[in-house]
Amino acid sequence: MSPQAGPVFGEKDMVIKGLRFKPGKVQVRFGNTEKNQVVVDAEYIDNETIHCKTANYEQFGPMPVDVKVSINGEGWTVNKLVFNYFANTAARNSMAFGPGVLPKVISGVEVPFHIQARDTINERRTSGGDNFSVRIVSADGLVTGDARITDLQDGRYEVHYSVPKAASYLVHISHADLGGNESVPLRGSPFKVHATDPWTQHRVLGSIPGRRKGATLSELDGELVLYGGDTCGLVVCSTSPGEWRWSSVTPSGPAPGDRIQHSVIIVQNQLVLFGGASLSDGTELADMFWLKKTQGGWAWGCPKSHTPYVRHTVAPGQEPIDTPKPVTGRLAHTAVALDQQMLVIYGEKSGSLLTEPCIVESVIAQVANWIEPILRGDVPAPRKGAAAAATGGTIIMLGGTTINESEQPVVLDELVVFGMESPNSLVCTINPSSASGSRPPARTGATMLEYSPGQLFLYGGFSADGKPFNDAYLLDVTTLAWKRVYNGHPDLVGSQGAMATLLDGKLVLINSSAGSPKLDCACSLDPIGLAASYSFTTRMKTEVNTLLENLEAWADKQTISMELAQNLEKLGQNFDSLLKVMDALYQVKLKKSENDLLIEQLRETLRTLAADKIMPTTKLEKRLEDVAHKWDDIKKVQPQVKSNVEPIQANQADKIREDIEAFTARVLQYKAVFHTKLFYKHCTGAAAAYPLLDTAASELAKLRKECIQFAELASIFELTDAMAPADAAIRELYEDLVSVKDVWDCTMMCEVQFQAWRKTLWSNISTEEMEEGAKNFVKEVKALPKRIRDEDVFRGLDGMVKNFLVSVPLVADLRSPAMRDRHWRLLMEATQVSFNVQDPGFKLDDLLALQLHKFEDEVGEIVDRAQKEEKMELGLQKLEESWTKVSFQFTRHKDTNVYTVKMAEEDFEMLEDNQVLIQGMMANRYMNTFRDTVLGWNKKLMAVADVVAVLGEIQRTWAYLESLFIASEEVKKELPEAAQRFSKIDADVKNVLAEFKAVQNCVACSCKEGLLKFLEKQQTELEVSLSVSVYASTAFTVYYSMCTLRSGSLIGPYLAVRLNHSGLALDLSTVLFSG
Repeated sequence: MSPQAGPVFGEKDMVIKGLRFKPGKVQVRFGNTEKNQVVVDAEYIDNETIHCKTANYEQFGPMPVDVKVSINGEGWTVNKLVFNYFANTAARNSMAFGPGVLPKVISGVEVPFHIQARDTINERRTSGGDNFSVRIVSADGLVTGDARITDLQDGRYEVHYSVPKAASYLVHISHADLGGNESVPLRGSPFKVHATDPWTQHRVLGSIPGRRKGATLSELDGELVLYGGDTCGLVVCSTSPGEWRWSSVTPSGPAPGDRIQHSVIIVQNQLVLFGGASLSDGTELADMFWLKKTQGGWAWGCPKSHTPYVRHTVAPGQEPIDTPKPVTGRLAHTAVALDQQMLVIYGEKSGSLLTEPCIVESVIAQVANWIEPILRGDVPAPRKGAAAAATGGTIIMLGGTTINESEQPVVLDELVVFGMESPNSLVCTINPSSASGSRPPARTGATMLEYSPGQLFLYGGFSADGKPFNDAYLLDVTTLAWKRVYNGHPDLVGSQGAMATLLDGKLVLINSSAGSPKLDCACSLDPIGLAASYSFTTRMKTEVNTLLENLEAWADKQTISMELAQNLEKLGQNFDSLLKVMDALYQVKLKKSENDLLIEQLRETLRTLAADKIMPTTKLEKRLEDVAHKWDDIKKVQPQVKSNVEPIQANQADKIREDIEAFTARVLQYKAVFHTKLFYKHCTGAAAAYPLLDTAASELAKLRKECIQFAELASIFELTDAMAPADAAIRELYEDLVSVKDVWDCTMMCEVQFQAWRKTLWSNISTEEMEEGAKNFVKEVKALPKRIRDEDVFRGLDGMVKNFLVSVPLVADLRSPAMRDRHWRLLMEATQVSFNVQDPGFKLDDLLALQLHKFEDEVGEIVDRAQKEEKMELGLQKLEESWTKVSFQFTRHKDTNVYTVKMAEEDFEMLEDNQVLIQGMMANRYMNTFRDTVLGWNKKLMAVADVVAVLGEIQRTWAYLESLFIASEEVKKELPEAAQRFSKIDADVKNVLAEFKAVQNCVACSCKEGLLKFLEKQQTELEVSLSVSVYASTAFTVYYSMCTLRSGSLIGPYLAVRLNHSGLALDLSTVLFSG
């Protein structure tokens, strides 16, 4: 029969086993006599099995009863089966006891306590199956803990819980009473506990290394060795008691190149380094080095050569390679030390995961002999970032990142076990079924090390979403049983996690403090030893005696105090005696439930220690019973003592109330003038404000001390309501004092930083840094309590920070390269302050003395002017540089020494663009600074444009007429005066072209004084010559035509040709034709 016990309310599943059961109506009877028998229907399962629900036995109460079976009314079985009914478990009677419910616990490490289930008649339960629940939450409700409950099947339940960070917590313990779903709090629940930080923080000194990624941290000969992740080389931390000191080390021997994501193992007290990615070019490395400590310091060593080897294990779809090849360079791989060997597992190369493991037969040898291990059994998927270590010939690998069928990265939780069959043969099992315990979740980048023979230690790593783990596990390799030995909050190690190793059996973390770029935090923890010290038996062996001593001392004190009430007359005359009696009455009332529970907890603790034969408990049990009797006596006499002293109490209570009212009036008067104190004025200054704050703090401390004394009296004499106004006023005053001190702390912080910035030389100012810092200060100011924002001290700070923030961009603007002396003079005129920015000692403070925040518009105007003037200045400089290089293009005219002139197409386009540029400058309101230069360039460019245009026309006309008046003798003969005139023009044009050829530069040629007028004159002369040539050509054409007509016997025209000095006039008279 199973189960053999259950609650009296029944309805629990029961299975009865037997022989020759048969289908039909099956019934089960619970009871010993006819008066207490209850029959329930059952279900036939098979010939050997019957199922039913236990009967409700509440009407008869808890007791052992006989269980019999009847099938088809054939009578009840004679075999005697006994089922034990027990009373329902009652949460109000059950109790928790042990280290986990004591006021002080530790964070990160599991702490235990026991639950003793008790029933409704307060008897200890002797069987399991109860539905207890445990919930741990911080006092602020933001952090929760983890808890696990083990049913010891004897009415006791062992609970282990851990909380992730130091804080105050509430341990809620409840039970679903009466088989219902509603949980009822356990007696004394919730328990208030405070978890402390278990880490030992070490003082870090020396050349502290910077934070880095892809580095390794190892323990070697009692020192921490940090390597990789940056170009700083090897850094070593000595771990002497009192302080840890970092130092940069330059070992002798061939040093490895700077790298990241390499592997490190320890072999024969030497650090062996393999692979990684080069920091210089990102190349995956396949080199190996070893590091050892010598008498003279540190030394690197490396093999002289690496033996190539044949690969038989290849990626799917690839053929084995029969040709020996060198070991493959890789990063993010896993390395494991196997005696003298090193096993390298997978990793990454060129963005692809490797499928080949490899073994070097002897890591510290002149020749690195590499071989491929033979894998049998399960074949792990290729991965990077896995954690692995070996102990006793067994290799354990956990986690890492692989690529799934969709080409997406996947973080693994696989436990892979490698067994060594031979030096190069491994048997692999993935997720063996024998694995048990608190298995670590999927992770990559964790640290795994040998903790002791047969045990491996795992710490940290990152989840699939990149968040760090701050937990540790211990794996028993023989049984493959996991145990979580530490569970801290991820926030404690930051977003990048911490670097970890083991040192003398302790977990060591190296990390950066908040906002620091250095690895300036070092802490250590022995989670296994600490957990052992917090085991139930270890902890309670000492705590039970301490708790008992404290209870005995407290009971003795209250007994003595109450005995003073035996002489009421004397008591009425002695206030101190009355106070002791009243305090005893108050303490008894206050501690009644707590002491009752404590005594029961101590009884259960001693019973547990005795049952487990941990220590002799007889004397402790006697002491506990003695103090329990004493406590019972105190509770018995307490009502009578209270009744006896009530008249005296009432008389003294009136006096105490008057004193409290007077004290309250004094507090309210102090509060009324508190906000008029000088530290509420910003002009007071931090130096003067802090002594005033200290004085106010002392005054408040005195008031608080009096308030506590009066509060104690009020509690003792049951006048608690009388203290409410004074207590509230003092709390508010403290809040005000803290708020105003926060303002002055922020003010001091800002002033110190502002003063440091003010001392910065003008040439060294970093406005980006100042602006970022000022913005952070603005955030700090906004985060100050709202209650202080209407005070002058806050407004002054707020204005100071905002003014500085306004000034910083103005300073940045004034540092513009466009600023010239003329602009600084304008700023001095605007601010009415003189300064010399060219002074080598000119500081930011000298500029901020101008109160730039008051001249924001003026500074903006000046800087805008400077920038636009600089733009003009640069444009003019570019014009100067460009046109200095622009020359005309020259083409030989026929076979003469004369060269015609033209401007290149791109130069002409530049001319047009530059003319537009100059027109824009002329329209700029800041043009006056460069007025002469701008107008000068406008004149030059116009001259170039005009000269090029006129000269182009001249050259075309001249070239045409030259062939008539110079090359044609007939024209010279017929038009001698025109030919003579053109001869002079020809000489002038050739002289101009010769000068252009000699000078060549466009601007220099075009801007010659009088050139344009001279060319315009030559153009006019050429136009006259051109007219002569046109008319002459026309006349000759007509004459030739007439001659032709006359030769044809036609009547010819009368032709008159008249030449004069002003040109050629050609009159054609009427032409008469005859038949």
